[in-house]
Amino acid sequence: MILNNNKINFIKSHFAITCFLIFFGCKAIGQDISKHNYFVKQRNYGDLCYNDLANVSVDILGNVTYYNDVSEIEKNKLKKVLNANKDVSINDLILSYKTDQNFEVFYFFKNLRNTTDTITHEKLMRNDSINGIVVSEKQKGSNKIVCITHKLKEGVTNLKMISDNIKRVYLDDRNLNKLSYIKIFNYYTFEPNKNYLKGRNKLKSVPIKDPKELQFKESLYYTLNSFMSNNKENDSLIRDYENKQDRFDKTVANALSEDIVKKDENVFAEISRLAKNNKIIILNEGHYYPKHRLFAMQLLDVLKQNDFKYVSLETFNGNEGDNIGVFPNAKNGFYIKDPYFGHFVRKAYTMGFTILGHENTDRNIDREAGQAKNIMKIIEKDPNAKIFIYVGHGHLEEEGERRAMASYLKEYSKIDPITINQESLITKTNEKLVLLPRSVFAKDTLMKSSADYFLINNLEANLKSIYPNEVFKKVFLKNKKFRFFKNEELLVEVFSLEEYNKTRKADLLIPIESILAVPKRDEIALDLPLGNYYISVKSSNGQVFNFENLRSK
Repeated sequence: MILNNNKINFIKSHFAITCFLIFFGCKAIGQDISKHNYFVKQRNYGDLCYNDLANVSVDILGNVTYYNDVSEIEKNKLKKVLNANKDVSINDLILSYKTDQNFEVFYFFKNLRNTTDTITHEKLMRNDSINGIVVSEKQKGSNKIVCITHKLKEGVTNLKMISDNIKRVYLDDRNLNKLSYIKIFNYYTFEPNKNYLKGRNKLKSVPIKDPKELQFKESLYYTLNSFMSNNKENDSLIRDYENKQDRFDKTVANALSEDIVKKDENVFAEISRLAKNNKIIILNEGHYYPKHRLFAMQLLDVLKQNDFKYVSLETFNGNEGDNIGVFPNAKNGFYIKDPYFGHFVRKAYTMGFTILGHENTDRNIDREAGQAKNIMKIIEKDPNAKIFIYVGHGHLEEEGERRAMASYLKEYSKIDPITINQESLITKTNEKLVLLPRSVFAKDTLMKSSADYFLINNLEANLKSIYPNEVFKKVFLKNKKFRFFKNEELLVEVFSLEEYNKTRKADLLIPIESILAVPKRDEIALDLPLGNYYISVKSSNGQVFNFENLRSK
């Protein structure tokens, strides 16, 4: 099919948010309505789509396949559907999908003028058994939804489902309270809707007003941004975040010349010395910093040399009971969705560590105590275990107003862990790594952490830091449609072809890199180590371009 420029521009400007195609008439709304759609998974139910501008929500039951753009809908089928109701056009299409029961469902939105009726009306407009088309509509005030269900296969009937499609449309804000920041985050960081770029936009603009919910917005927004490299917005967020933190520049500067302060490679030598005579080492991270995971990954070598066998991670779930094998994947937990957390776990698997999660899921006990009890299961099973525990923020504290995991673990195990805090010191130094003992901060009243050691981490998280001995070559991704995204960032996810071929689930796997790139005409260029890759390119609107079996050479 040949498209003229007007049709191309029309399709480009109206790609759906998530997997929904959204088209609203400009006369009815006067804005780009697609920017006002928000999607979440409902427990044991399906998806919820809510549009705050039109004040419309739709519940979608079961597993469905959404149409991403007009080209995915066969021309003849779309014509038949539109002929079923002459009052709607393609410009009115709000969402469309195909069900597992071989039905296509199309929802059209109409804004009617000069209507004062506020009662909700719902009625069946057409039941065409010959062509397998059912048309129903619901109206409240000036807003109306027309639902057209099209049977794709002869002999397939499910009249209850067809009649309920319009019943699951709500022309008010009753479902607004079902939106939450964590649900938005999860929706766009897990299959089949994984798109960090789209998720960032949704977290930023979702119309949640509940103060209890608003407290989660910033942390989730920062976290999702941190998953994407070459990200100017994330760079700005981190600068703002660091400007609000306590500074220890003077204390650090005065201590840099002391023998007890270790720098760069000597940091690993010092931790190796500590690992030799201690059973538990706890390292924390700031959840917005991929470079913290890079250091954790680099630390594995000296820990392995000193007989450490176990790695225990916060918010981590193992791979038992599935066919994923030892590849890090989105089912493993919350923060592993960052490629550099993936590299950390991937290396730990390769080196033969036993990787476990110690997150507490028992709501009847304190989270910190529950985490400690889960780690104790390792010690009870293997009394000689040497464990590397990786946590976020204050879980490593042995002292403080509120007891943390490390405090409980010390009590339960009778083992005094070595705790290393790489979150508290935000200081630029000539060295990439600086390790300072607690004694350096004995007179610094700003330092509240009780950690044994503090690490200044000025590493750069990039692929060359992951593959320092590899040769890098250019890979060129070409697609004529990239021209439509001039000056627009696209999310490029690079996967190991070996991992992809064993799972065939890119949205479940953790890429070796998630990077934002702006196409130059019809091309995106990447620097990658020699190897074979599966690469996915995603727009903030939901368009996806896949490149399989690419080789950098």
